[in-house]
Amino acid sequence: MNHETRAGRGRAAKTCLATALGLTLALGTTLPASAVDVPSAPKADDVNPQNPDALISSELKGAEGQVAVFVQLQGPSAFEATQPKGVRSGSQAPVQAAAQVQAIRQSVKTASSSMASESNSKVLYSTANAMRGVALQGDAEQLRQLAKRSDVVKISKIVPKYRNNAGSVVDTGTLDSWTQTKETGKGVKVAVIDSGVDYTHADFGGPGTTDGYKKAKASTDMPAKDSGLYDPEKFLGGYDLAGDAYDARVASSVPKPDTNPLDCEAGGHGTHVAGTIGGYGVGEDGKTFKGDHTKLTKDQVLKMKIGPGTAPGAQLIGLRVFGCEGSTNLVLEALDRALDPNMDGDFSDKADIINMSLGSDFGPADDPQNDVIDALSRQGILSVIAAGNAGDAHEISGSPGSARSALTVANSQGSTAVQDKAEGLSPDSAKGELTGSYSGSYDYQGAKPEDLQGDVVAAPADNKFGCSPFSQNFAGKWVMLDWEDNGPFPCGSKVRFDNVAAAGGKGVVLESDYTVDPSAIAGNAKIPGLLMGKKSVDKIKPAVQAGGAKIKLAPEWVGAARAETGNKDQVNDSTSRGQHGSNGVIKPDVAAPGTNIGSAGVAQGNGVSIKTGTSMATPHVAGIAALVQQKHQNYDPQHVKAAIMNSAVHDVHAANGATSAVDRVGSGRVDARRAVDQDVTVYDKADPTLVSSTFGVTEIKDGKQTFSRELVLDNAGGAAHTYKVRFDASTDVPGVSISAPSSVTVAKGGKATVKVTATVDRAQLEKTHDPSEAVTQLGRARQFLASESGRLVLTEAGQDMRLPMSIAPKPAADMRVDNAKLDQWDKDGNSTVSLTGTGLDKGGWKSAVGAFELGAKSDRLDSTKLAGGNSQFADLQYVGTSSNIPQLKADKGDVAKDGMINFGISSWGTASTIKPDVEMEIPIDTSGDGRPDFFAALGRTDGLDYPLANLYGYVNGELKVIDSQPVNGSWGDTDTNTFDTNAVVLPVSAAKLGIDPAKADTKLTYQVNTYSANVSGAVDRSDAVQFNPVSPKVSFTGEKFNASLFTDLPGKKLTAHRSSDKVKGDALFLHMHNGTGDLSGIRKGEDGSKAEVKTIQSAAVPPETQNPMFKDVPKDHVFYNEISWLANKGVTKGWADGTFRPNQAVQRDQMAAFLYRMAGSPQYTPPTKSPFKDVPTSHVFYKEIAWMSEQGITKGWSDGTFRPTQQINRDQMAAFFYRMAGSPAYTAPKASPFKDVPTNHVFYKEIAWMSSQGIAKGWSDGTFRPYQPVKRDQMAA
Repeated sequence: MNHETRAGRGRAAKTCLATALGLTLALGTTLPASAVDVPSAPKADDVNPQNPDALISSELKGAEGQVAVFVQLQGPSAFEATQPKGVRSGSQAPVQAAAQVQAIRQSVKTASSSMASESNSKVLYSTANAMRGVALQGDAEQLRQLAKRSDVVKISKIVPKYRNNAGSVVDTGTLDSWTQTKETGKGVKVAVIDSGVDYTHADFGGPGTTDGYKKAKASTDMPAKDSGLYDPEKFLGGYDLAGDAYDARVASSVPKPDTNPLDCEAGGHGTHVAGTIGGYGVGEDGKTFKGDHTKLTKDQVLKMKIGPGTAPGAQLIGLRVFGCEGSTNLVLEALDRALDPNMDGDFSDKADIINMSLGSDFGPADDPQNDVIDALSRQGILSVIAAGNAGDAHEISGSPGSARSALTVANSQGSTAVQDKAEGLSPDSAKGELTGSYSGSYDYQGAKPEDLQGDVVAAPADNKFGCSPFSQNFAGKWVMLDWEDNGPFPCGSKVRFDNVAAAGGKGVVLESDYTVDPSAIAGNAKIPGLLMGKKSVDKIKPAVQAGGAKIKLAPEWVGAARAETGNKDQVNDSTSRGQHGSNGVIKPDVAAPGTNIGSAGVAQGNGVSIKTGTSMATPHVAGIAALVQQKHQNYDPQHVKAAIMNSAVHDVHAANGATSAVDRVGSGRVDARRAVDQDVTVYDKADPTLVSSTFGVTEIKDGKQTFSRELVLDNAGGAAHTYKVRFDASTDVPGVSISAPSSVTVAKGGKATVKVTATVDRAQLEKTHDPSEAVTQLGRARQFLASESGRLVLTEAGQDMRLPMSIAPKPAADMRVDNAKLDQWDKDGNSTVSLTGTGLDKGGWKSAVGAFELGAKSDRLDSTKLAGGNSQFADLQYVGTSSNIPQLKADKGDVAKDGMINFGISSWGTASTIKPDVEMEIPIDTSGDGRPDFFAALGRTDGLDYPLANLYGYVNGELKVIDSQPVNGSWGDTDTNTFDTNAVVLPVSAAKLGIDPAKADTKLTYQVNTYSANVSGAVDRSDAVQFNPVSPKVSFTGEKFNASLFTDLPGKKLTAHRSSDKVKGDALFLHMHNGTGDLSGIRKGEDGSKAEVKTIQSAAVPPETQNPMFKDVPKDHVFYNEISWLANKGVTKGWADGTFRPNQAVQRDQMAAFLYRMAGSPQYTPPTKSPFKDVPTSHVFYKEIAWMSEQGITKGWSDGTFRPTQQINRDQMAAFFYRMAGSPAYTAPKASPFKDVPTNHVFYKEIAWMSSQGIAKGWSDGTFRPYQPVKRDQMAA
């Protein structure tokens, strides 16, 4: 991805979420090569027997207006339908089946035309090789109707994608690989899906002249092989799917495809990438290197104008998806074409590897492109994809790099870097070579020499960064600015260049504190400039400060210098942090040098272009994949990926020296030499395509819990191996350990399994930072997740291989409100709310609760309608509002400063982290005219990893952010559970809303709308709600957690205050740190563990003790009141015939039901396997028995039985009650309180405790009668 980047600054752009249903490919029987039958697919006019609504992705459901969608069709792909399994695994060559392939393509085109006509839309392209489908542009509502067709599998909105060497082949061991293994990638075909390739460049064996480029550009057809404009042995051709003018950001932009995939002169991204993958290299003389790459030395490589690509023997295919600028919706078509680049129906020319240096930040895991990437992997093609350049924010690395089978690449720094050269002309102290990076937006080739030199003066001290307009006139001088210091990043390069140009400046020199700055600058098109390295700055700065120095730049000096960075294997701060395991995926997979990389420059003949980003790191890895593929021709994509990941044994570290975590750099920095020699691979058994293994995010309820994963050692070599095994943690969480057997042996040609166990001790857990990450960003505490992560290392004879692993443990509270209802009010309108359960108050976690006036409820949407990623988080559950104004007024606080209105929201699904792929927007009407005056919305700000509640208001008629608050009311140094949660609180400043605290009859109306990313239509929408923030129907006070939440610990109490004795409604409590619970919607009444609703009643309703509901319990029964109480509390329900049967003995299964209901019928999902062999999961009280077992209230018998129908004796009842009370500390008296219970009785302690608590009094004769069965009326008592 090619973005301006710098240390410590990320780009968190909002992107579209393609929440689509999982891939469903119908696999047909492979036909003989001669057959031309087309595998059957449903007729287009059939009515879909499925629920059509379930086939529409969530972000498309609410879309309005013009959209681009991909419609996946029924039936096997052309490749699957025609190629045997051996072809897909790489063990045999493709078979000829051109006629059948073309017939399948034609059937897809026919369906495409039918759909376009039916939906009044335009066909963008169709796919058939990897997956049957069609991309359509049209009206969202009409496109949704296509889901009714029986030939449709699913419809997904297309997520637009943006474009995301000499020293590097030394740093990555590639040179050693060439010279020692003789592998150069010969015969391996790599498809570059990008902006095109300048095949006329000398790096690819072209003529190496600007005239050659112009001649090729003049035609829309690929030049003939004998034209002399390219080397047909290197460049195999390809296709331009886009055309120069195409830009997906422009709704009216239409692709203009042709057969000439030449890169645009204003682009160059694809050319640079292709050179890094497979360029021959350009010598000092400016000519194509035609020598033997396997005999090159380090010195020879470092002296070359452009070093060879990582796989100089590989062949390149150019699939152009970008116009000269902007984004693209054409990646799916390019992926499909990679199986048959010339579309002749013969798959023998298919690519072996795809390089995609593109993507979308925060992109969804279920992007339809991910489906195709995974399908291509099954068909023998490995996709190597950039992680992105958005910086250190959790899960900002998006699709398609989030595809499970993709090899996703982060950006590290190399030992040396290509630099642009400048020259100091005067004074003498400043003369000589200077180095840095020229700005990217200026046309140096077209500039006059006099425009590229000038006198340099210092910027004024009060505007040293140049981020503000200058008051003076620089009168044609160049201006030296400070790039950054240790504080927040000041501003981008463009605004500084613009300010200098506006003040009459002729050029800019930005002074860096780095020897080689890892940033790339854009500047502007008006004036030249460079980001100068520290050594050069130190050389000229004294002269600049003394009055001025003169410097010169030149177009031929681009990439003409090389400097030692001193930062080998240091992570580039711009590289995107990836997935942390919520969906079983950790990304990225590896890191590679991508900082200040010199490669082929488009339209420059033999010129150099220097770029920085994961886009530049990715082609290094694609080249290494080609080397591995050449050596191991029997390896499928999974094994090629594993070989590269297992051999990436070089730690990548942050600027502070700490080893970077696996969700930042994967396994480590790649090593080509080791990868090529990797005969043994190790990967996750459950999902081999991932290679890496994660226990995911685990909620820890109590005690110690263990989790296990199995890994496979796969030996393709001719010798057995025995490895020592250890786990090297890069992030360490107290209370967590990851262990494995000390050694493992794998036979030659065989496989072995290693069981890895994670043990978590809740009592010892502490929330700890990744030591390599910044604790603060933009002066604020960022969010962070405590994760035990690192690499499982297997060592033999001093040689390591390794695998990324992680677990993110979260201690889960189990808090609840003890009140059945809010119905006990004193004369002042106050009611006590008691909190009970298990809380958190240790190790950096403290449980918090939000208390709100319930505004709206929303039923769960059908689970089939919202698929994957965070999309179910947009499915609203409860919405409530609170205000701290009443408490501030009572405490005589500063309402204008501290007054806060809080919107509490729970959903029917969790968000891995609160990010832009799901949006929540709250229009707020404060004027009462039925129109929103303000909008509150979830948001982000660039460079800060923390979700925000942004308040938008009208400023001069335009909506602008007028206030931002941290979500849940605290920044990241106070945990409020912003990861893997279904509850969120949006705080809004009351003053910014214009709330007058003296006006008791204030009213505002709001509604909560949810969206999937950049979609105009809502996924879910609450009813409109009225709320009085000055005098709410019900408000709460208590021990403050922050301005939005209260402390949620057992024994703590809140005070509810009602505004009048006529108030009716409900209160919503959000227990922020509770476990997730059951959000499936399968069991009626279960809505997870975080949200709790309590009814507000004007007065308490007395128990119906005059009518216990049972016809066999007369009023004069000795336990009449007790039985009545049980009935009213719902602890007992009696029989269907209206009887209680008081004299009947209590059975053990009935006792379980009694105790479960007495505990408040807590949210609980029983295990799928019964803890007792005589209690089937279908037992009427299975849930209650399983709950009792898990709580430790019952242990059953040693033979594994529970004996559910056995009667309960009184001594057993005592044991149950004691354990139910939590087995409290108690010392039994030396003398028994009952004459028939000796002190050595098995349950003596429990019976004595019951007696001391007044629960059991025994009989008047001093006996307890321990072996007497308990009757149901006695149980009630």
